[in-house]
Parts: sequence; structure tokens; C-alpha cells
Amino acid sequence: MEYLSEVLPKYPSIEILWKPVEAHPRHEEPDHRPYVDLIVQGCLYIQETGGDELAFTNRVYKAHFDEGLNVEDIAVLVKCAEESGVADINAFKTALTNATYEKAMLDANDYAYEQKGVWAVPTFVCGDNRLDAVGGIGITKQQLDKFFENCCKS
Repeated sequence: MEYLSEVLPKYPSIEILWKPVEAHPRHEEPDHRPYVDLIVQGCLYIQETGGDELAFTNRVYKAHFDEGLNVEDIAVLVKCAEESGVADINAFKTALTNATYEKAMLDANDYAYEQKGVWAVPTFVCGDNRLDAVGGIGITKQQLDKFFENCCKS
């Protein structure tokens, strides 16, 4: 998602509607780790409370890939939320601990995977145009730039 932060400023007319979903839902890939259900629930909390989901997502990505932290640990996610500007850290922690957003996460997974045919994340949709990540690879900066360029032409 680091590319999104780099490319998006070139396209001020594009507004991102963020739909957080699990990258690998537990029921589909039981041996895939890390599980991101708590991250998605954190994103849904941040979305509902008007926070910066992209900042949180980028911080979690860095925590996992650059720092080797366990992003399945609520304490790690709370620290990421705090560092990405979440206003009420106690409410964030409570939401994760109590699985407040679990149903919303499952509904989002259903919408993405069952209703919209998403097979890898991230997936970007603009009208009839769609850019799907390649499993294990993702999306390149050039692909995202070209996709947004085409969106602006539509």
C-alpha cells in the first residue's frame, strides 16, 4: 500500500473508498499466517471513527515486514494505532478485544470475495475497470499509476 501514498497525489480527482477485508480468510487458508482479521477489525473501527486507515495499514505493514512484529497481537496493533493517530486508544483496544467489528469484517469478506469476485488484495475498482493484485506479488507502482490514469480518462 506504500505505492498508493506515492501515486494518489498525482490524481486529486480520485477518491478512495476503502473496503478492508482479510487477505487470507481463515476458513479458506487455515495454514496461512499472519491472520489479519484483527487488523481488518481495527481498520473498520478507524473507518467508523474517522481516523486515517491508510496510515494504520502502512504502520501495520511496516511492523510486520520491516520490524518482524506479531501483527496478530492486540498490543502490537494498539501501538500501531497509537502511532498512526487513532484518537481513543482505549476504545480501539476494547473493540479488538471484544470483537466488536467481527460481523462487519465477515460481511466485508462476503461482499469482496463472494459478491464481487475478489481473489487477491489489494483490488482496485474504478467503474468497469479493475486492477487485481497477483497473489504473493501485489501490484506494482507502475500498474497503479496507469490504472489511476485510465480512471481519470473514464
